[in-house]
Amino acid sequence: MSQQKSRREFLLLARNGVIIAGLGPLLAACGKAVNSGAVESGGDALAKANPTATAAASLPGVGAGKGAPRQTPNHPADVMITNNADFYTVSYREGNPAMPNDWKLQVVGNVDKPMTLTLDDIKKMPAITEMRTMECISNPAGGPLISNANWKAIKMADLMNTVGVKPNTLEIKVDSFDGFHTSIPLDLAMHEHALLAYEMNGEPLPIEHGKPLRCLWPGRYGMKQPKWIQKITALTEKHTGYWEGQGWSNQAYIKPNSRIDAPQDNEKINQPSFSMMGVSFSGEDGIAKIEISLDEGKTWQEAELVRGPTPYVWTNWHWNGASPADGQYSLLARVTDKAGRQQQREQLSILGGTFPDGTSAIAPVVANFKKG
Repeated sequence: MSQQKSRREFLLLARNGVIIAGLGPLLAACGKAVNSGAVESGGDALAKANPTATAAASLPGVGAGKGAPRQTPNHPADVMITNNADFYTVSYREGNPAMPNDWKLQVVGNVDKPMTLTLDDIKKMPAITEMRTMECISNPAGGPLISNANWKAIKMADLMNTVGVKPNTLEIKVDSFDGFHTSIPLDLAMHEHALLAYEMNGEPLPIEHGKPLRCLWPGRYGMKQPKWIQKITALTEKHTGYWEGQGWSNQAYIKPNSRIDAPQDNEKINQPSFSMMGVSFSGEDGIAKIEISLDEGKTWQEAELVRGPTPYVWTNWHWNGASPADGQYSLLARVTDKAGRQQQREQLSILGGTFPDGTSAIAPVVANFKKG
């Protein structure tokens, strides 16, 4: 198998399940899809927060969209929310774990008051609802493994304060019912936006997304955010998680990245003007600007942005302008974040350059212009 593949070839291989056998642990940070025969299921079918006004966008042949044409508003009024059924899904093992009817969460280790909590106990704690975007560290440049939802949750810090985590704690380890395990620094667990979620878009957390309880850590890729959690342990030493032991990043900080949702790859455009739009995401610094280019990056034009309530939510962007002269063009979009990090053109590998710590490569979309 060639080690140099385009984004289109990567998605085609993923759709046909080829990559699983060939790459093993390299692709494992996203694993096999729960609900489809592809490596990962959809994740870019989008809907407005208003459930009566939905807008879907799907990569051909990948995920729930089944190759349907993308439908995206030219001027979205709100940050787009992904329907639960279209939110990308990943699994450490084949399928979902069997959850016990009497599920309980253990909180143990270097704490003053070890506890075992039911879901009702957790729901009695102060709750918040927060919008949060999730992205897989294996998401290739311009790929579909990113989605956005509203989550009802408790703050991890509230739980840590309740059990009395001791000040010499170094890391918090999380174990899942499927055997997955990872750890995060104590200061991340105490972060204002570190959450333990039990509802998703106004519904009980679906089993494929971690029922009954999952982690949401700010600024980190999905490989650090376990689902189906059963035990939280305060540690005085460092712990090597499962994917980290396979060579994936221990920090898993999200890199600035963008995707073009319209036009579609190889679309024919015969109008004097056209629109580009898509989504972009970055880490805690947030996005400063998104630019598009019609001339292989020689010149750039700023897009209009629709921002989320925090940097932990993707930014929707759109641009309208004149069509170039007849011909085939590679359309580009790039993010510059508020720390000055900027996407660059890179040669994309079979994993889209994602191993071991994600990618911020620019993914072009080809458009064919012929006016009149």
